[in-house]
Amino acid sequence: MDSMNLNNTAHMQPTPKAPKKGSGKAIFLIIGLAVGAVLTALVTCIVLKMNSDKAPKTVEGAGYDSAEEAVDAYLNYLKEGNLEGVISTFAIESYVDNYDMEAYYDRIQQFNSFITNGGQMTTGFYFDSDMSRDLNIESRRAYILYCLHKQLMEIAVRNTDEEDVVDAVTDMRVYMFHDDDDIESVMDFLATDPELGSIEIKKHLDEDDYDFASEEVMNMAVKSLKKCWGSDIEQVVVEIEIGDEDYTLFMLCVCYDGKWYIADFGNPTGQMLGVKVTSKGLIPEEELF
Repeated sequence: MDSMNLNNTAHMQPTPKAPKKGSGKAIFLIIGLAVGAVLTALVTCIVLKMNSDKAPKTVEGAGYDSAEEAVDAYLNYLKEGNLEGVISTFAIESYVDNYDMEAYYDRIQQFNSFITNGGQMTTGFYFDSDMSRDLNIESRRAYILYCLHKQLMEIAVRNTDEEDVVDAVTDMRVYMFHDDDDIESVMDFLATDPELGSIEIKKHLDEDDYDFASEEVMNMAVKSLKKCWGSDIEQVVVEIEIGDEDYTLFMLCVCYDGKWYIADFGNPTGQMLGVKVTSKGLIPEEELF
């Protein structure tokens, strides 16, 4: 009886189901697709990174939506003490690739290889070579630093008591030493704090805020500059405060590919108001009229 029950029980146990055909293959297919997706994403990231590393680095920044924003950025970078930021607000590579030097020479009707010209520190070279372009980019950068130096000098002469040194700087003449006190005076002058951290932007002005003797002369100057820069230009005039001094800043801006950059220090409005070239567009308000 017991043996019969055992046999019957064994006979009644359910038979294990055989795995469905293809289920193992499906699992491997899913895993393969997942691994493939991960590898594809990884390779894509590596390729993008390699292309990014190969992309040419530019000295100029991405530009701004308006000319006023470009000048404000310049002043804010000065306030932060960020020199690379200051330089990035200018058209540099865009200047080198777009500025019409032939139009510039036609405008001034002279050539001198020993002076700054056309927004560069040195005469540009235009032979067919990458080095030619690189030289012009570096010359443009040097020009910006040179003009910034002039602006800082303009601030320094207002903030120091070294009158003899100030007179020499203002008159653009050599200051001759007579004794050690003269050396001390020069070092004190060069140590003058320009107080750039105190820069405050007060308000933007428009060229229409000024009365010019000849609107025709102004229009001719702007038209000529526009031809040289090869794009739209705008004059920016802004009142600022540095330390306890009020200044007016005159800058020229240019638009390339829908973005605005600073083109040059000074502009026709400043020139017609008598702003001296050596101040590079920065003048104390009390000296403006």
